[in-house]
Amino acid sequence: MDLPTATQHQVNNGLPDANQETGIPQRDHAVLDFTTHTGSHLELHVPQSLFDALCACLGNAYKAGCWVAARCSEVDSLSRQSMERYVNMMTCDKLGLERGSSQILRITVSSITAPEPSAKD
Repeated sequence: MDLPTATQHQVNNGLPDANQETGIPQRDHAVLDFTTHTGSHLELHVPQSLFDALCACLGNAYKAGCWVAARCSEVDSLSRQSMERYVNMMTCDKLGLERGSSQILRITVSSITAPEPSAKD
């Protein structure tokens, strides 16, 4: 399942935006671009096969993107690395995958305006 090319959402509402201009081939990754409740601007790179599995599990690309954005918003006051670990852990749980397996593709979080790492990380 490919991402619809017209999947555009309002960034200021905290919903993901499918970014087609990153230079990453669409078939390899889905790119979600959104702003969290704390104002951090994030760009997530989700392996296409993992995003397809989330789409199948949740119903469609919009719901899958919102689900990933919601997971990031749950921990948006933590460091980018902690956010990345959390969203991957929650994705494994959602899809019934084994956590920590080296064979599982990972979501990566690129932060443009992420908060500074906290002492809790």
